[in-house]
Amino acid sequence: MDVFQKKHILMRGWLLGRGYYLASTAMDFAGGFHKHTRKDGVTPEFAHQIQIAHYTRTLSASLMDPERVLAAAFLHDVCEDYDVGFEEIEERFGKAIRQPVQLLTKKYRGTQVPPEVYFGRMAEDPVASVVKGIDRTHNVQTMVDVFSLEKQKAYLDEMETYFLPMLKTSRRLFPSQEPAYENIKHMLSSQAELIRAIHSARD
Repeated sequence: MDVFQKKHILMRGWLLGRGYYLASTAMDFAGGFHKHTRKDGVTPEFAHQIQIAHYTRTLSASLMDPERVLAAAFLHDVCEDYDVGFEEIEERFGKAIRQPVQLLTKKYRGTQVPPEVYFGRMAEDPVASVVKGIDRTHNVQTMVDVFSLEKQKAYLDEMETYFLPMLKTSRRLFPSQEPAYENIKHMLSSQAELIRAIHSARD
């Protein structure tokens, strides 16, 4: 049994132990689509969702509705990457899950949301803002030696331009989640500092 399988089993057990059946169903649904490997050609694609779900559960005490955050974390890529309709998300999981999943979907059936609008809308949602921040922490954590140097730098620039301001706005709008936003901000900033140091050492 590999690390991904162990983490998958652990997550399922934790969800069921908490009575998070909606999130468990979302995990199964999303896992049915994410069957490929990540950009490194080795890591299972769904390892991304499992990893950010494990990070999310460490923040659960600071979240207004941790099960909604977990469900949205599992589902955040299915509409953009696999053309799952927003209507199907609502039919299966309800409007409360469709809303953050739709907000997290940057490109849908040929239409791309401008970044100012995309991040502005997410900042006003207590679920989407957390999921997007956690999603980016894992993307940044795993991009060295996978993304080109130019793409890595673009990700770090985007973090400064959009992600940190989004987290700041959300922290003000949803003060009960302040510890979660601060945790995510700290993770992003620490990762960015480390990666910039790696870039400098390679120059």
